[in-house]
Amino acid sequence: MIAAFTRWRRTVARRRALADLTTDQLKDIGHSEVHQPALDAAKAVLITNLMSMR
Repeated sequence: MIAAFTRWRRTVARRRALADLTTDQLKDIGHSEVHQPALDAAKAVLITNLMSMR
């Protein structure tokens, strides 16, 4: 039970540390999952669809 709690705390600490880093910092450390806001992706799709309707 103690080992599971310790593992959970490390996971939470790691996620918090990664959340504070910028995209460039994540790339510098070689983190493969660079956080990209979903809003930017949805906005790009919307603009593409609107441009194709023209």
